[in-house]
Amino acid sequence: MKQRIYVPNNFQYPDIICNIENVCKERNFELIRIDEKTCIEHTLLNRASLTLMTPYGYGLGVKNADFRIIPTHTAGIVGYSAKASLYFKSGLSTIDKIACPNPDDFMMKIGKILLSERYDIHAEFEKAKGTAAELLETNAVVMDYGNDRSLSSMDISEDWFETFEIPLLLGVWVARNEEEPKEVEELTRLFTSEILPDESAIFNSDDDTPEERQGRILTRWTDETKSALSQTLELLYYHRLLPEIPAIKIYGID
Repeated sequence: MKQRIYVPNNFQYPDIICNIENVCKERNFELIRIDEKTCIEHTLLNRASLTLMTPYGYGLGVKNADFRIIPTHTAGIVGYSAKASLYFKSGLSTIDKIACPNPDDFMMKIGKILLSERYDIHAEFEKAKGTAAELLETNAVVMDYGNDRSLSSMDISEDWFETFEIPLLLGVWVARNEEEPKEVEELTRLFTSEILPDESAIFNSDDDTPEERQGRILTRWTDETKSALSQTLELLYYHRLLPEIPAIKIYGID
């Protein structure tokens, strides 16, 4: 049976997987790109040899999987990124629901945590289809990927860093203990672009923005990203999204 590599089809930083199709073809791996929720479910059902997983997905394995994090490449955002946004109509006094095309995704859950922690807003998602602009025609608040500069919005990763002062970790490579592919660390390195810096800058500056908004993408597993994962897991548990706080177990160490 082919070994299966799972990657969420909405992953927001392609540089760490830009060569994954070629590597999987060369090594006869089956590459599966599916939605984030199904990606987690299949990994928990032991169908995956290796998965690019969000902190939420990693945390869900605490009860039924002995996961190990492969300490090579990751994607952590520090500050502004335009990867996901909360859009809103002006003059709002309360928020009781949020239209969202992908309410089960980790980034959207992070947006809800932000609203609760920073603004004391406890709103529920309402699944909806359409672009942010289309959804704002019939909804007061919308959360979605990307950033439409023509709309009033809040950048989720930027607000996250201002609130918690830690990177927003988008994904880590995860495998079950003693079931990982051979030379798994080298494998994840081969998935990346040939020249992948430890971090890269993101910025937004245009005529309508009085000051440049900047952010960074962190691409290596470091003490900083490990600390960010630990604190994120605690927040997910506090907001009852995880059954307990899992230990962070590292391949080759734990």
